[in-house]
Amino acid sequence: MDETISFQGKFAHWVYEQVIRMGVSEESALLVKLGLLISTLILIAVIIDWISRKAILILVKKYAKRANHPFLDILVEKKTFKFLGHIIPLVFINFLLGTVLYDFKEYILPMERFMGILMIIAVHQFLKSVLQVLKVVLLEVEALKDKPIASFIQVGGIIISLLGLLFGISVISGKSILSLVTAVGAMSAVLILVFKDVLSGLAASIRISTNDMLRVGDWVEFSKYGADGHVLDINLSTVKIQNFDHTITTIPTTAFTTDSFKNWRGMEDSEGRRIKRAVSIKLSSVHFCDDKMLEKFRSNPLLKEYIHKKVIEINQYNSNIEKNGNGIRRQLTNLGLFRVYLKNYLEINGNINKDLSVVVRQLSPSDKGVPIEIYCFCAEKSWVTYEEIQSDIFDHLFASVSAFGLEIFESPSEHVLELHGLKED
Repeated sequence: MDETISFQGKFAHWVYEQVIRMGVSEESALLVKLGLLISTLILIAVIIDWISRKAILILVKKYAKRANHPFLDILVEKKTFKFLGHIIPLVFINFLLGTVLYDFKEYILPMERFMGILMIIAVHQFLKSVLQVLKVVLLEVEALKDKPIASFIQVGGIIISLLGLLFGISVISGKSILSLVTAVGAMSAVLILVFKDVLSGLAASIRISTNDMLRVGDWVEFSKYGADGHVLDINLSTVKIQNFDHTITTIPTTAFTTDSFKNWRGMEDSEGRRIKRAVSIKLSSVHFCDDKMLEKFRSNPLLKEYIHKKVIEINQYNSNIEKNGNGIRRQLTNLGLFRVYLKNYLEINGNINKDLSVVVRQLSPSDKGVPIEIYCFCAEKSWVTYEEIQSDIFDHLFASVSAFGLEIFESPSEHVLELHGLKED
């Protein structure tokens, strides 16, 4: 140790003499010497920083090619190791501080602590960069693509930042890191209050992941926040959703565990997208089918077999009624034939999944007619194609209803009400 100090003293005195020989006064020589040494030190540190970063990147790149590991490849691509390259010049500066500040010993300790803080920042940046690379790697794993990886990476980032802060305080104060950790434990109540949102976001992320409530790429509908689109990102504080109009809605992560929302993943994973829509038939247009109408419908391939079987069944029933002398005769109705027609039309429609329910049913009648509902599943699940197929089905329904002598109920306009004197004043 004495030899080192002796060398520092001799070197500092030699520089001082050179400054005096340059014609600088003794009063200013110390400051000029200090400025000269600091400038030289900074210049050398910059050169070392450049060389060390290049050298580390070259070495890691060669090793990554040999190891052939995607994680190392991305680390090289993102130049993550450049942050480690900053540590070497900082160590160099810290080593020569005693020489540069030989005549200003009261500044050595503060400067050493300052260098320690810079080293902690460099390591902190390196670890944060590694976390971001880890996020990219994990999201490329098929089994993890739909998990809230961003939330856990954020937690890791918070832990690293907290540790960096503790080490920084330890360097500045000169106290051991263990005593600071103990102090942090004593302040746990305050920390819980400060990091309340972070902790609640972490709890929400864990619940979302554990219960498989939400994944990146899911189509969700959250009417409370006006969101209807696909999930772009899930992190500790927010979930980003891109709506159909390409706007972005940001929703608190905790809202997905406390409020109700609709996730369409079940539909997308199923074998079809549901069509469930009804039209109201005017009650006055519903009537029995006469022989002329039945003869007309027998030529329709979607009704021919049904009418043939049904007429035989009804004739047998009616014959029994006539023999017994009591009962009500049965007849086919235009509405019943229309329901059968629609059911058979859906059965032969190539866009409908026949492995799932295909139903045409009559709902409870009201003052607006009797609703006829189509309930089936479209084989195509993409929104645009689904809407086109659904529209084609109901276009056909609207066009064919009149062929059965039926009318679709429409609320009378004000003009019609005025003509009949029914409009209220």
